[in-house]
Amino acid sequence: MSNKQRAKKEKFTQPEKKSKGPLIGGVIALGIAILAGVFFWGGGGDADKYAIATIGETVSYENSVIPQVKVDPVTAENGKVVVTTLSELKEKKFIYTQYRAPGKILPLTALVQPDGGVVVAVSVCEPCNSDSFRVDGKYLACNACNSIWDIKTFKGISGGCEDFPPDRLIYTQNGDNIEVDEAILNAWQPRV
Repeated sequence: MSNKQRAKKEKFTQPEKKSKGPLIGGVIALGIAILAGVFFWGGGGDADKYAIATIGETVSYENSVIPQVKVDPVTAENGKVVVTTLSELKEKKFIYTQYRAPGKILPLTALVQPDGGVVVAVSVCEPCNSDSFRVDGKYLACNACNSIWDIKTFKGISGGCEDFPPDRLIYTQNGDNIEVDEAILNAWQPRV
């Protein structure tokens, strides 16, 4: 068999070598699509992990000053602390309570944001050590030092304590109850 015939035979009997260019291009396109999806549909913001419950309606605080409404202190039961209920927040909008455990008292707050989302936080302005706040229009404000934060993002706007907004907590919704894990509250330490 001549070299020419052998080359022809190998051409038909050997598997064809495929270019990897389209495969690499496809993988890159898929990666870009996944990153775009994460960015646009849910991986982009911190706020998502803090405000999971909603009262089902929007709230307007424009031209209003809303103080915290004090409610009864709370304790843990089966590893969970019911900070408030959606019903209570729908009525009061902004509450103050205390988590009480042996050797620990931790001020807590819960508020309804303008979009109806619920945020739970430690009710402490750590540098000035105040535990009292108010909603002032579209801002959350400390009653002692008057530092202000955006009510939706908790980003500091002005004041001596603007880098330390109330420390938002991750919570769960169980029916009407807004619950925080007891371990999170027991482990909480001031950031300053």
